[in-house]
Amino acid sequence: MFSIVCRPIKNNDELLASFALRKKVFVEEQQLFKRTDRDRHDRHAIHIIALSNNTVVGTVRIHQQKAGIWLGSRLAVLKQFRGRAGKLLIQKAVAVVTENGARQFRAHILLRNVPLFKRLGWQTTGRVFTYRGQPHQPMEAVLSEKAVSDQQPAH
Repeated sequence: MFSIVCRPIKNNDELLASFALRKKVFVEEQQLFKRTDRDRHDRHAIHIIALSNNTVVGTVRIHQQKAGIWLGSRLAVLKQFRGRAGKLLIQKAVAVVTENGARQFRAHILLRNVPLFKRLGWQTTGRVFTYRGQPHQPMEAVLSEKAVSDQQPAH
């Protein structure tokens, strides 16, 4: 069994490895984008990576849309690590947004991945829509009330 560690990136080399993995998954494998999936959110997002033997095997990014409202996107995992690393990345993303005072954490999930998110306690929040030719389901993490209230400043 391989061990996987998930954490926010620490340096530019890890960021570049994250971008390379996203390109492999979203451009080459799934052909959702022609040349790159990078966009304006990459500059201010927190990028989280999954490492196995010091190799980036998965990534996800999270960013705050407005005060307390966070969005997760660009979850990409190498095929042989998808089940376990995907779950760990989602759990780490929830932990990081909670640590940052999130009241809501949303994502647009590829329809085929909805069962995984439901098993992790996420709820559907709207109608399925098409993004880049693929059906996506809006979902939201159920954040622990205690964890969220612990992040609120004392008055």
